[in-house]
Amino acid sequence: MKIININGPINSGKTTISKIIVENLPNSLFVEVDELTTDEENERYFPNFEARIAERLRRLFEKIETALSEQQVDFLIFAYPMYPQLYSKITERICKRASFFVITLCPPLEVCLTNRGNRVLDAWERQRISEMYKEGVPTFEKSLAFVDNSVKTSIETATEILDLLMNNS
Repeated sequence: MKIININGPINSGKTTISKIIVENLPNSLFVEVDELTTDEENERYFPNFEARIAERLRRLFEKIETALSEQQVDFLIFAYPMYPQLYSKITERICKRASFFVITLCPPLEVCLTNRGNRVLDAWERQRISEMYKEGVPTFEKSLAFVDNSVKTSIETATEILDLLMNNS
């Protein structure tokens, strides 16, 4: 089994690219980490940002463990910003039971700060995007590849990533 993280800051195209990859990758599962808690749950149980993130990651780890235990998919793809601490936790948990690859989407900051597709960024998202660039999300050192998708279509970007994954079997 391969676990693939599509990494990048907010508004870099992680979800869009991940969905295209899953559509073209047999026996694969996509996990949108941001959707692992609902708005209602967030309001009621996880009112602050840190608690919400912690719960989403707990649920991601559950999904990874279930996929590893049940062995019903060949690829689990999740869209989420990658940091060294999260990378360590995932590699510890999968412990040689799966391959783990990080593919980083790294459009220039100026591109991420613009409204892309149907998304209209709010002030908090713009601030958080800038913070993520400073924190090193688009330059995560353990990435298998860095893809500047600012001048490529989503399909071109997904095709490039699929080729990378197939060549790293």
